[in-house]
This record gives sequence, structure tokens and C-alpha cells, in this order.
Amino acid sequence: MSVMRKYLWPAAFIVAASLAGCGGEPAAQDQLTVDTATDSTKEERMAKTKKIFYNIPSPMETAALLKKAGAQYNSKILNDVKNVDKYTAASQQALNLGVYGADLSYASVFNHTQESMFYTSCSRKLADRLGVTNAFNDSTLELMQSKMNDRDALLDIISTTYWDVDAYLKENGRDNISALMIAGGWVEGLYVATQVTTTNDTPDLRRRIAEQKHALDDLVALVSSYGVEDARLDGVKGDLAALQELFKEIKTPEPGATTTEENGVTVIGGNEPPATLTDDQLTAIRDKAASIRNSYIN
Repeated sequence: MSVMRKYLWPAAFIVAASLAGCGGEPAAQDQLTVDTATDSTKEERMAKTKKIFYNIPSPMETAALLKKAGAQYNSKILNDVKNVDKYTAASQQALNLGVYGADLSYASVFNHTQESMFYTSCSRKLADRLGVTNAFNDSTLELMQSKMNDRDALLDIISTTYWDVDAYLKENGRDNISALMIAGGWVEGLYVATQVTTTNDTPDLRRRIAEQKHALDDLVALVSSYGVEDARLDGVKGDLAALQELFKEIKTPEPGATTTEENGVTVIGGNEPPATLTDDQLTAIRDKAASIRNSYIN
């Protein structure tokens, strides 16, 4: 798997947000508290972020796995595009930028072009309101549009653009917004995958859900590294901790184990025994993921 592909998923929803065209959207009615972490803390946080990107499958990979499992496209499990205008708090906008990004990938993999355009538009609105679109210029957007049919070239641009956005947020003391986008996208991916198991339950899909245990540990550590006083950020920490408790007893290959690539999807553990997920564990994770995700979008 290429380096660009490892970093695809957090970048995908940010870049997709930039492709829908400009609009005169209002600024957020409230803002997340600015983080004043030391340079050493920020460096440690960046290392955690990179680790998360490596371990979390991109929404594209997750959607491709769902398609492989024989799942049919189901727009009903995605966040309604009509919800976008009710997200006025910066924390809501950040979380749902991640949510809509994951939904965009799902729609794209199943070739639902019209719905992909709707989710792109939603992402752009939220990005505008958060000020994220200031991190890249018109020439970058034109280059991405010109490479839409060249996957490798586009991944290169996406990877570079993400780090430009990340740097912009950090320079402006808003890197906690990036963490909320990551959390929102990860929760939505878990939600969609677990919902699909109700109709298309396969060993591969269960394994990929179980393997989220290690990515979740890293995500909890990342979000917990923010010392700002913010009720919504504290709520996200609690949500992830609750999921972490459910994942605790799941048997998976240890972090750092060898990886192999199967049909374009990186699998943790190589030749080690695969991750296991019992019926009860799956049900508990599916119910909790739905509860958390619905609290983010409503």
C-alpha cells in the first residue's frame, strides 16, 4: 500500500469539500477553545495522528470491503444532506465534516454520482464555515479537478493537500478541529460497517471491524491529548472510551505485527490467527456506534 493511500481517508473529506464550489456561508456561531499545547505535546500528537492514519482503513477501503461482502447501496444509513444547515457549533461542523466525508466515499465506491455530489456540497459548506478552505488555493483545486481520472496522481495531491490543511490548522491553534474530524469520520465508518452486518455478515467484514481495536486506542490517546475546556470534546472522549470498553475483550493481532495486502486492503497480522468477533460483541459495538453516531448528526 502506498504512503499516499495510507493517508487517504482524513484527506478525502477535506479535499472533496473543496470541489463543490464556493458559497457565502456564515461563520460558526461558536468556536472550539483554542489549544495552547506545548511544542513537545504537539509533536507527540502528530506522531499519534500519523499512527492512526496508518491503522484506520480509509472510507474508500471500508466501502470497497462492503461491496465485496455483497452489500447493496443503502442511502438510508447515511447522514441526511438536509442536516448540514443545522450544524452551527464549530464542534458539530468538525465532527460532521468527518461524517459526510465517510458517506461521500461510500456513495462514490457504489458509483452513486448524484449523491456523491450532494455529500461534496455538504462537506464544502462545513469546510467554509470552519475556515478550512483557506488552507489551499485555486491552483490546487484546478490541479485536482484535472487529475480526477488519474487515481495515483490524485492521491499524491490529496496527501500533500491534507498536510497543508493540517499545518494551517496548527498554525492557527485549531488542530483540535482536525482531531474531531478524524473522530467523526472514524465513528461513521464503524457505524456504516456494523449496519451492513445486519444484512451482509461476512468473516472479512467482522475481521475489519475487530481490527479497529488498535486504531481506536490510538484515537482515544489523540483526542485525550487536548487539555482545552470544551464540553463537546469531553463528550467525544467519553464516547470513544465507551467503545474502547466494548473492544477490550476482542482478540486481535498485536500492534506492530506484520501486515499483508489482500485485494488492495491492508490486513494487520499477516499469517497470525485473524481477529475474532463474537455475535454478542458485534451487537454491542453496532448498538453503541449507532447511539454515538446519531448523537453527532442530530
